[in-house]
Amino acid sequence: MTEIDHTTFTLEVQAAGEALSPFRAGLLFAREVAYPQLRPSDCVIQLEDLAEAARPVVAAHRGAHARGVALAQFLAQAGFRGNTIDYGDPRNSYLNQVLERGLGLPISLSVIFLEIGRRLRLPVAGVGLPGHFIVSVGGAEGDLYLDPFFQGRTLTLDDCHELVQAVTGKSAAGFDPRWLAPTAPRAILARMLANLRNFYASVEDWPLAVAVLERLRSLQPEVAAYTRDLGVLHYRQGRLRQAARLLDEYLAREPQAADVETVRQGRDLMLKELARLN
Repeated sequence: MTEIDHTTFTLEVQAAGEALSPFRAGLLFAREVAYPQLRPSDCVIQLEDLAEAARPVVAAHRGAHARGVALAQFLAQAGFRGNTIDYGDPRNSYLNQVLERGLGLPISLSVIFLEIGRRLRLPVAGVGLPGHFIVSVGGAEGDLYLDPFFQGRTLTLDDCHELVQAVTGKSAAGFDPRWLAPTAPRAILARMLANLRNFYASVEDWPLAVAVLERLRSLQPEVAAYTRDLGVLHYRQGRLRQAARLLDEYLAREPQAADVETVRQGRDLMLKELARLN
């Protein structure tokens, strides 16, 4: 169990492949970005204890849907709930803090539900609706949708439409059924990290924004925009040489990008400034 304490986010992502656990990887980026003293294995034990406590409660019900509802109710009664008072608090995105405080975002609470659900052999999946993350439980009669942010309430399709409409303004007629498809583990992690990047950028905490964006790059190296954005963040910290190098890399990777001229002009200004300083 303690092997998780001796690996890194990047190594975990590379080694796990399609079996990647958002819970494990989430603990690793929490340690690397904001909680250097964290022992991820302590959180794994805490979650295993929750799963063992939930096991007899869930097993008392027949059928996957009933067991999924039982798990959602168990977690709500254990104190896990959405932080409706301070939604933007970055602690809502760090799983060690969610386990400790019981407060989280839709996606972080869903990750805890999913990890416990899988340990209890429930057919669970994450569902990344626009603006709100939920979970599904498979069954012979189709998928059941649950919302860990709001005490694990059961959601109808109309409820899902309303959630999306509240965020995007789209009517039920504009609801895309593909939004209800299971979200892959890497996409779950990318969404968690994007939430943190947006927060740290909004408060101009550039070092932590850089740390988050570096994890996004290692998670999804094919996304060239992360390289561009990392260059911009280094520029904001006055690191012109690193910024210019990253923008060079972006231009080489995406020569046909819509923003190529803007990025090139910014890179050239940085190079002129470096030449002046030298």
